[in-house]
Amino acid sequence: MMAIPHARAAHSSLVHTAAAAMTASTSAATVEPGASAPTGADHGDAAPMSTGLDFVAVDVETANHHRGSICAIGLVVVRAGRITERHAWLVKPAASLNWFDAYNTALHGIGPADVADADSFEASLQRLIAVVGDLSVVAHNAAFDIGALRDACDAAGLAWPRLQYACSLVMARRALSLISYRLPMVADALGVDLMSHHDAAADAGAAAGIVLALAALQQAPSLSSLATKLLVLLGQVDPDTWQGCHRTYAPGSSGKPLPPAANPDADPHHRLFGQVMVFTGALSLRREDVWAQVAALGAIPESNVTKRTNVLVIGDGFKGADPADFATGKAARAAAQRAKGQDIEVLCESDLLMLLNETGTTGRRGTAHAGTGPQTARSNPDQQISRRTSL
Repeated sequence: MMAIPHARAAHSSLVHTAAAAMTASTSAATVEPGASAPTGADHGDAAPMSTGLDFVAVDVETANHHRGSICAIGLVVVRAGRITERHAWLVKPAASLNWFDAYNTALHGIGPADVADADSFEASLQRLIAVVGDLSVVAHNAAFDIGALRDACDAAGLAWPRLQYACSLVMARRALSLISYRLPMVADALGVDLMSHHDAAADAGAAAGIVLALAALQQAPSLSSLATKLLVLLGQVDPDTWQGCHRTYAPGSSGKPLPPAANPDADPHHRLFGQVMVFTGALSLRREDVWAQVAALGAIPESNVTKRTNVLVIGDGFKGADPADFATGKAARAAAQRAKGQDIEVLCESDLLMLLNETGTTGRRGTAHAGTGPQTARSNPDQQISRRTSL
């Protein structure tokens, strides 16, 4: 990993070039909600994937705590390293998921009246496929957005689309050294504009800008080469199976985490595998329960922060969505440890629940998969926050 202050200083011109590509408007076509999306290539069985710095960044917003309750979709098309199109529209969730939680509406501002006359998810999926064509897809925390598409398809009785995808969060973790990898934090570190977090179009634009900035830093001419340089395996969705985008390791790599004693048979590609985790502050989960759940995923829970701690989960309502959040309290102490050279990442409770909810990195349709597991939080009005919105 590269320390981000050094990266920003040594590569400022590259980051500026990538950010400028993201905000360029001379060749960008904007599609307003309700307008028709351009027709793209059909996703057949042999759809080829682009080999240049060409991709479509996607972000979805959800109506309630069910991940499949998609109520808005944002798409940003990048070709030859430049944004060429922006698309955004509202979606009426499938009938079984068509209600709004106050928490979600407070985040993105979308309510029942807004989607009353919106396209169905079935029509929206066809619009998305038409825009994507044969390009790969990018999302920040793709486990949520791609999982939401799968769950929405299940709720609507539709086949899963055929997509290859990358996760800008996974890539940022491999390329940068930050205290948090939430979308606002990564965008700020790379000089990428994020106009309105939890607006689908804005979040998709920020994800596109992050990938362009990372490609500039890594001097990668294509999405696939960027993934290769960062030791990231691209994800894949087919009509019956899926495989997540996750980190991988070169043979003999010293960066591979140590196998945990708790569950050596856990998925080694899961984000928490081999991580030494400490929890502080009040959570909606009992401490003993969260210890058991992270251990089942291959993590090593410990009671106190030591020199080998690399994940600190902060409760007490900590959000971690802004650099200022890390200037006081427990997060400030973690930042001080990082300043001394310790590789420690801070997660808030919603980050943790998201990771607990995504229990594997592969799956098959018709079997239990992330987003449909048992409830993990107690009687907290904001329980299962991880399912309600992306990072």
